[in-house]
Amino acid sequence: MASIEIPSASSSGISPYTLYRRLQQTAEQNANTTPSTATQDAVNKQLLDVRNSTIRMRNTQAKADNALVVSDSAYFQNRVAGATSVSSLINDDRVLRVIANANGLGELFTFNKQRLKDVLLSDLSNPNSVARQGTTKELELAKKFNLGATGSLVDTNGNTVTVDATGKVQNNGSGTPLEAGLVKLKNLVLNASGAVALNPDGSVLQVGKLAEKVATDFSKAKTKALEKELTLPATSGSKAYEFDGPEFQRFRARTDIQREEEYFKNNIKTIKSVDDFFNDKRLLRFTLAAYDLESEVTNTGKIRKILESDLTDPDSLANRFEDTRFKQLAADLNMGALKEVLLKSETTVKNIITKYERVKYEQSLDEQAPGVRAAIEFKRRASNITQTVQLLGDSVLREVITVANNIPKELAIQEVSSQVTALERKVDVKKFKDSAEVDKMVMRYLTNKSAESTGGSGSYLLGLFG
Repeated sequence: MASIEIPSASSSGISPYTLYRRLQQTAEQNANTTPSTATQDAVNKQLLDVRNSTIRMRNTQAKADNALVVSDSAYFQNRVAGATSVSSLINDDRVLRVIANANGLGELFTFNKQRLKDVLLSDLSNPNSVARQGTTKELELAKKFNLGATGSLVDTNGNTVTVDATGKVQNNGSGTPLEAGLVKLKNLVLNASGAVALNPDGSVLQVGKLAEKVATDFSKAKTKALEKELTLPATSGSKAYEFDGPEFQRFRARTDIQREEEYFKNNIKTIKSVDDFFNDKRLLRFTLAAYDLESEVTNTGKIRKILESDLTDPDSLANRFEDTRFKQLAADLNMGALKEVLLKSETTVKNIITKYERVKYEQSLDEQAPGVRAAIEFKRRASNITQTVQLLGDSVLREVITVANNIPKELAIQEVSSQVTALERKVDVKKFKDSAEVDKMVMRYLTNKSAESTGGSGSYLLGLFG
């Protein structure tokens, strides 16, 4: 099969099929070559220890903060249970902090505590009160607690409502009279005349658990999730480049490649901050190129947010991208935790240069024979495809599948379900677990890719590949 020549699809005089087969022969020769990984593993473990040390420090602080949250929640509920006056609560900073943070007004507590008090103590019947003149959130807070209500409370029989030493609300003449501003925190129900409603047995009616809910909301708002420590993958260390050979080594030695590598090595160690890194566009471009993201060099805001993402947070920017290149970039540099430290490490510099050489080499192959790089990527990733829809969301997979099966590009304008149905008529992704089936698809793609470029037809060869 390797002796068959397909019409050239490039100015270099070599077809995608022929170049791909040559690369596969190189890969086969290198298949059993495994470099020593002991040194690399040791370095990786050291880097992992540094990352985990940072995680442990953050977790220690988070645990201390969370213990305070638990303490504050319990304190708040106990204070509310025993309170007989509004002033005893409003002048207690721990109580005030719980109320503010439970209702999304933590900054108001921090920067303008007096306004927070004024909001809570507002007379809601007065259109000029602080709450009525404030933000919607401030008004909602005032209505939720209604601490500005005045006077003492009586029940529907005219008995004074009190609180005993244990915090129990009662109406039997003993205990301390309860202020009207505590009606909602004590979960009391008022009738149309403003008297406290009673149960059938004559006891005070209490409905709801406002204080408990506030404590719960406070805990949700302030409790910090603990980070998981990182572990080394099952197989670590450097991996031999599948296409390493004389041609790759000649490419690495090219003046332009060496010039960029030297600049990167010499200048990356001089940066003193993340800002320095982003201000040097040549360093940034080199790094992004190593992850095949060179086209993103002008999107510095986006890239910075990705690099500073917390990968333990599923909602972080890096984790929200389906393109795994962004997540890998963030994981390798870990700027969210270590700033520029990891970027300057010898191991990281070496890793980025290695990636850069391989990406640039494969880009050069595609310039010689367009389609080769897509074939390489499809071969690498095909075994991870489990659903047909994955072929649609990935530009490389989609390119190979549609060209290999002569599927018109207009398919993209149809509904996703229709696209999936059309693909499943011709492609069974379960077969991609078989490397022979993957090779067959790749060869069909390369054959049709050559025909596309030459304006001819590769159909006479398709029988060779099933």
